[in-house]
Amino acid sequence: MDKLLAVIGREFSERVRSRWFLLTTLFGPLLLAALLIGPPWLAMRTRADVDVARVLILDATGTALGSAIAVDLAGGVQGTATPPRVLEVNAAVLAAATDSLRGRLLAKELPGLFILSQETIDDGRAELVLPDGSALGVSERLAASLERQLRQARLVAIGMAAPDAAYVAQLRINVRTTQLGSDGREASARVNMIVGFSVAMLLYIAIVLYGQIVLRSVAEEKQSRVAEVVLASVPARVLLSGKILGIGGVALLQLGIWTSALATLLVNRGRIFAMLGLSGASVPLPTVHLSDVILLGVYFVLGYVLYAALFALVGSIASSEQEAQQAQTPVLMLLVSSIAVLQTALQEPNGSIATALSMIPFSAPIMMPLRLGLADVPTRQLTISMAVLSLTTVACLLAAGRVYRTALLMYGKRPTLAEITRWMWAAD
Repeated sequence: MDKLLAVIGREFSERVRSRWFLLTTLFGPLLLAALLIGPPWLAMRTRADVDVARVLILDATGTALGSAIAVDLAGGVQGTATPPRVLEVNAAVLAAATDSLRGRLLAKELPGLFILSQETIDDGRAELVLPDGSALGVSERLAASLERQLRQARLVAIGMAAPDAAYVAQLRINVRTTQLGSDGREASARVNMIVGFSVAMLLYIAIVLYGQIVLRSVAEEKQSRVAEVVLASVPARVLLSGKILGIGGVALLQLGIWTSALATLLVNRGRIFAMLGLSGASVPLPTVHLSDVILLGVYFVLGYVLYAALFALVGSIASSEQEAQQAQTPVLMLLVSSIAVLQTALQEPNGSIATALSMIPFSAPIMMPLRLGLADVPTRQLTISMAVLSLTTVACLLAAGRVYRTALLMYGKRPTLAEITRWMWAAD
């Protein structure tokens, strides 16, 4: 036990004190902040490029539809200081007017042209022409305004009073979806989805990142022959277990920092946006019970140890670090399989696909925490999943230890699959 603790302490302290750990620990929250704040900030900075007030509306409908759209766009939450310019022309000269204005677009004299014709009245077809390289966000706002005005015009055409038609046309739908847990508490479905997705991705990133650290560490020790000296005083299984657990401790520390940073950013999102002059609300975090935290921790530890053992096995049989990087693909594919169906699991956390993957040990470390954050998982499924994952983790760790013990001292010869299998079943 003393030797195991010594190896764990060495692996943990060596990496925590490194510049790499400090940089990645700080980079994680900065990246999360950039992803949370960057898109709205960039949208505000580039709004001038998509400002509909700069677009010329060419109206050949003969119904003042262009003027109605201009007035609509000048108001509302995203209203412009001034309405877009409107040029009303006869349908007979629409083609000539369009050609002339296209020339102004090419000469950069006109930022955009929105063309309305009789087809717009008949079936809602319109054309937006923008210079090359222009932002396309203006298209959505123009299309939404056109839809509202056409709906209003058709309501008036069938006999509805204009004020009533305007009232109906401006209708907006905002459905708030809540989920009722088994304890009777309500939670926002959207927030649960965000949190579930974030947890799954953090676990995936941590397992891949630190599993590969184990792989590189084993490959480097074998290539530099440091393992020959260490194995003289420490048994191979103790060395491998200490390496995996020590690096796992670093992973838990860094993951805890990243999770705390993410929660802080989400809770204070509204304040941060207000400081930057942006509009946005904070994201209320769902209630997290201690049992949920413990389950997440258990699944991360088991998943990390499982994949770290597989990465260590790959690193010990490879003859170089470059070969180890290439040989890790099958291990990565086992983990990526759960990410490939993440969207399906988010929509149906208790569906057959998500349930099946949460029972498979190689995808359970990602899929089961995701399901726990989105829905009530039956106790029977949770028990089976954890039991299968635990047994598989122990089996992989034992197999990796036996291969590690033999392959770490082999140089210049790549073992065959039959030899690797024989080492796995060899007696200790």
